Amino acid sequence: MTQRFPYQHARPYPVNRGFSSGTLAVLVLFSISLGASVWVSMGIVTSERWPIRWLEVEGSFDRVNAEQLRSSLAPLVDASFFNVDLQDVREATLRNSWVAAVSVQKKWPDTVVVTVHEHVPVAHWNSGHLISDAGRMFPAPGADEIQGLPWLSGPDERLAQVLEQWVQFNTMLDSASLEIERLSLDERGAWSMQVNKGTWLQLGRSDANERLERLMASWSTLLRHHELPPVRVDLRYTNGFAIRWPVDATEFAGNER
Repeated sequence: MTQRFPYQHARPYPVNRGFSSGTLAVLVLFSISLGASVWVSMGIVTSERWPIRWLEVEGSFDRVNAEQLRSSLAPLVDASFFNVDLQDVREATLRNSWVAAVSVQKKWPDTVVVTVHEHVPVAHWNSGHLISDAGRMFPAPGADEIQGLPWLSGPDERLAQVLEQWVQFNTMLDSASLEIERLSLDERGAWSMQVNKGTWLQLGRSDANERLERLMASWSTLLRHHELPPVRVDLRYTNGFAIRWPVDATEFAGNER
């Protein structure tokens, strides 16, 4: 149905060829504001006149339940196209712990589009938290039950440092076909890790990279006469390291986790 706008009795603005572009712009903006006020005063922007009929929730959903999200947002878009609060919709969407970012837009004449970007987890962080591929820590329900991710731990304020060392350590371990399963930075600044062969490495507080490089240079030689990798390697020595070898395969079952 076509709405008639009450402009038929309005007196046109006089045209003055001498007006500057700035003055004309002000007059145009004033006209738009006046028209919007008239619309509001006549109830044209009420939900009965221009209701939102469609809520579209988009994204590559893996952890977020799209239907549950849509249901939770539906009451927030029970409004007109002109007065639906997109900021409320955005904030409500971000309350889902798996949502990393969201954009909310209106599509004329009756649709709100919510586009969701999920966190992509790359590692565990302490207990109940994960680290995303953007390097952000976030809490998530059931985070500790997610399989296939390495476990990183340390003081929250040193997350960036742990991530940096995780990358550096893994690069050095790659030459021996090893990778980190667990990496810890304690309150004193000491590093320790467990690699995918089950071996625990204690690197201490200083010169951690150099100590790990020293071990990697000798790793293949160390394993030459042993069927199983070490249970533990203590690298907190100036010019060497101490190794504890397993008696048999069952000793790995008792490794601390």
